[in-house]
Amino acid sequence: MKIKLSYTLPLLCAAICLCSCGTDTSRHSVAQSDTPVGACETTEDMGQEYIDSFIFIGESTTYHLKSRGVLRDGTKTLQVWAPKNGTANLDTTVSTLKIVFPDTGEEMTVGEAMARKRPQRVLLTFGLNGAVTKIKKGEEYFRSCYLSLIGAIRRGSPDTQIILQSCFPIAADMDMSNYSVDSSTLMSYIDTINSWTKRLAHDEGLGYLNTAEVLKNSDGFLISEYHVGDGHHLTTEAYVEILKYIRTHAVAIRNLNA
Repeated sequence: MKIKLSYTLPLLCAAICLCSCGTDTSRHSVAQSDTPVGACETTEDMGQEYIDSFIFIGESTTYHLKSRGVLRDGTKTLQVWAPKNGTANLDTTVSTLKIVFPDTGEEMTVGEAMARKRPQRVLLTFGLNGAVTKIKKGEEYFRSCYLSLIGAIRRGSPDTQIILQSCFPIAADMDMSNYSVDSSTLMSYIDTINSWTKRLAHDEGLGYLNTAEVLKNSDGFLISEYHVGDGHHLTTEAYVEILKYIRTHAVAIRNLNA
């Protein structure tokens, strides 16, 4: 018998995790308490239908969900939104950044695409691109950039559930020739940015997924088998683990405007 998600999952989360988690299959957010938002340690596996309800937006590691063919329609998926170059940067221009709307091939802002599509859920993943600059400019700068994108999404599609995902780790032996820091320092920056992301998700009543934890080795770096050789772009096997994590860490989102 198929479990009716909107009624049973919050109870399951409370029993298993004692946290304010769950999910909702409707187009509306679930009203929650002020308990910190985040994914439970585990939930039931919500399956392919749950993954199918997402739009994915982020950097090149998000775009590769398409090129690795791990979503329902493989490399022809319409679920990954990105600019022509395949990567979005979280900076002061992000709310006006134009993506290629997969359904039609038109270029438009994320807010315009949201108003057109009105998806059930959107997963945002940022952190590696410009990490050194973000750390130098600080948390308030990072928050302001993220909030401009979140605001555009909310205006375009108020009922879409917004979930923020941790930036993925890098490998200890990543080629750092394009960076001014070593891999250990960059990894520490990513961890800091992920803590900022989690705090922002809590403050804004959004979901947060600490997906990075399933990609890390005991030293806190990306598992070597999970990158394609450059230290940060991911293999198909890594994306399989990421999607499994999303399916088994379903999130209910507080609606601060309810």
